[in-house]
Amino acid sequence: MGSLAKIRAMRDAMSNHERRIADFLLENGEAVRGHSSKSLADNIGVSQSSVVKFSQKLGYKGYSDFKLSLTESVARSAMLPKIIHGDIASDDDVTTVAQKLISRKALALNETLLVNSEDTLLRAANTIQGAGRILFAGVGASSLVAKDFAFKLMKLGKSVLVESDTHVQVANAATLGEDDLVFAISESGLTQEVIRVAETGAAEGAEVLSLTRYSRNPLAEISTLSLFCVANESEARSSSILARTAQLMITDLLFILISQRDGKAKDMFERSRSAVDVFRRRD
Repeated sequence: MGSLAKIRAMRDAMSNHERRIADFLLENGEAVRGHSSKSLADNIGVSQSSVVKFSQKLGYKGYSDFKLSLTESVARSAMLPKIIHGDIASDDDVTTVAQKLISRKALALNETLLVNSEDTLLRAANTIQGAGRILFAGVGASSLVAKDFAFKLMKLGKSVLVESDTHVQVANAATLGEDDLVFAISESGLTQEVIRVAETGAAEGAEVLSLTRYSRNPLAEISTLSLFCVANESEARSSSILARTAQLMITDLLFILISQRDGKAKDMFERSRSAVDVFRRRD
């Protein structure tokens, strides 16, 4: 996972002191190449130990490892489409709004891919493919993502349980067994209804696969396997635009990975298409 993506993903959960370091690095990542931990600390106006502890909080052994990773991350970012910085303003014209939206979605998609290893994605696909029944848990915008993924899996003949009523979700979770799976989606990882469904399913022996923001959160901690999304939305968070975009990318990717490994997928898709083709108007 790229260091810049990791910093952006974890920034909101950082202390004010840590955010000061994070913001400097996000704005001046290319300058780190020529800095020791002490000179970087002097430039930011913090102690050398703060920089070292910041590196370790991100999962690196020390500043040297972090510096190498950050340098590589900056180089990769330079090859991505240029991002128009700043939130969409009320007086932006249509073209500017469209460019900002596309840029922010592209950033969310790229950083979401970086926070999920290939091994984790393949394990998730295999877990879904091998599950008996799959119960989807999610509320609000996350429930829309759950329904979209559930409908796709239905075309592969998978047995899915997808309900918007959380009471029904919990009741269904209580009927699961060791061969079953709870796929729990919550951007924050803090949604109590979704956590309750996951806990109920886990208590019955089902595996729990979660999709949350990249952070330590209750839902991820009780999951058998965790997938993450990166979506820095600030004020735009009210519509969950970037979070939903990132979540859909992960579920679509999982669907494709599962389809690649399912020898019956092509036939199942054709049968589904043929079944509804009768409703298409023919002149």
